[in-house]
Amino acid sequence: MSPNPLSTALKAAALSLGLLLQVPAQAGLISGSWDPEFGPALPDLSWSAYAELTASDTCTSAVGNQTVAAGQDCAGAKVLAVFLQLYNTPYGALDWSDPDSYRSTAPNSATFAVCDSSVEFIPSYMARCNNNFGNYFNLSALRIEGGNVAGLQSSVGALFAAVEFEPPVDLLPSLVWPSLLPPANQRLFRAPSLPSSAKKNGFSLNFTLNGPELLCVSCDNFRGVKSQTDGLRQFLVTYTDEGPAKFTDSNGNALGVVLDENGRVLGRSTSINGQLVPEPAGLALVLTALGAAALVRRRR
Repeated sequence: MSPNPLSTALKAAALSLGLLLQVPAQAGLISGSWDPEFGPALPDLSWSAYAELTASDTCTSAVGNQTVAAGQDCAGAKVLAVFLQLYNTPYGALDWSDPDSYRSTAPNSATFAVCDSSVEFIPSYMARCNNNFGNYFNLSALRIEGGNVAGLQSSVGALFAAVEFEPPVDLLPSLVWPSLLPPANQRLFRAPSLPSSAKKNGFSLNFTLNGPELLCVSCDNFRGVKSQTDGLRQFLVTYTDEGPAKFTDSNGNALGVVLDENGRVLGRSTSINGQLVPEPAGLALVLTALGAAALVRRRR
């Protein structure tokens, strides 16, 4: 296999995190993208994921792993959206900073969107979420390092598959297949066609505090196979409640925290692979929309 230069340079993932204003508490938008190869089980398959969530300024000022339980510093944190691309490695990953690129391109790439119902009427999400809004996420904790959000622990209640993918009938009653599915609010998300390297399998995606996990649920006779994490890089940028990056270099460029495949912090940087960190799409517009929505909820 000959990975494209971007996949080789990243070897995995880039996750950028940002903070926004939400009334009555200050909260932040987390946006992220990863770009690893799947590994030996599906040697020509790569995947790219992108996620957005909110967290309060109080939360991002905490230290270490923080639960999102009521009364805790990170209470109220919420996953807003997760996007997943499966693609043939030579094809290359999507540019998540360009909303016009959020589409499937058969037979090389399939893209899925899973979005929370709280952002259903925010234009920047309406344009990207393909009308897939609901209660799909179970965020339980955030990891805070040096004022940056450095990880999230959340299930994603979705199974990603091609239109033609169906689990064998004789496996449905077994203990194997249901145990690989997300919780009860799981929904089957379909694309017109998966890339040929996915071999018509189904996939699930979840996040641990140390990094994301993609699982091919129907690989190895439905015992499931996880994507490799060797060489994974994670890149997280934290923005202030008003939009600007919390940490910047002398030129005003956003500084993000870089982590390896085990969640170890490697330092701060303005970029991965020479590309400056883009602000999340429509940062100011999303800030205003989230604040207005929170005000409406309070008045009710």
